[in-house]
Amino acid sequence: MFERDYLVRLLTQAGLVIAKAIGLREQKKQKEALDIIDEFLGKELRLRSRLAMGLSDEDLLSMLTVTGAPNAESVAVVAALLQQEADLLADLGQEDQSVPRYAKALRLNIYLIRNNMEVEDWKVRERIVELIEALSSYEIDSDTKLALWQWYETNGELAQAEDLLYELQDQGDVTAETGDAFYERLSAYDDSELEAGGLSRNEMVEGRRQWSALMKENA
Repeated sequence: MFERDYLVRLLTQAGLVIAKAIGLREQKKQKEALDIIDEFLGKELRLRSRLAMGLSDEDLLSMLTVTGAPNAESVAVVAALLQQEADLLADLGQEDQSVPRYAKALRLNIYLIRNNMEVEDWKVRERIVELIEALSSYEIDSDTKLALWQWYETNGELAQAEDLLYELQDQGDVTAETGDAFYERLSAYDDSELEAGGLSRNEMVEGRRQWSALMKENA
């Protein structure tokens, strides 16, 4: 009961901090907004923004782990606050600071969805869409691109997933087996599911053939 009360309070307080930060942003007080976010992270999660950004995703999730698994509410709050920080830093022209925050927030939110840890009323899926849009004009790092590929497949955006698979392969970030498994999963979809995801059955079969040919060529 205590843990549940704490998590409800954490979400409530984080929502208030985000609302306050948005208000300060509208008043062009970005630096003040950044300060209240960092203060909240330190007080509630014993985590500073700089530390969160300095940790790998795995280590950050480990810090947010309770009883053997990352706490969904804590992960959702950190992702939302990093996204808010990124908006503020983008306003200040600090893209070198904002883009990595957008990317980490995106990966954390995708982690929640892929692990069935979506937080009720926290609009994780909407945040993912916002973050993808925020990053759309930038070249993203391989870890984020891989997470985005997984998101596209999970979300049924199969044509986008296929396109991104080839980008990842071109960069050397996926194996032949990864692509083989992807097309094997697609082959189990019915025609309506494939078409809803932007692929016809024939396009999927042709894509699988091209992937196999490319892998043989690169072997």
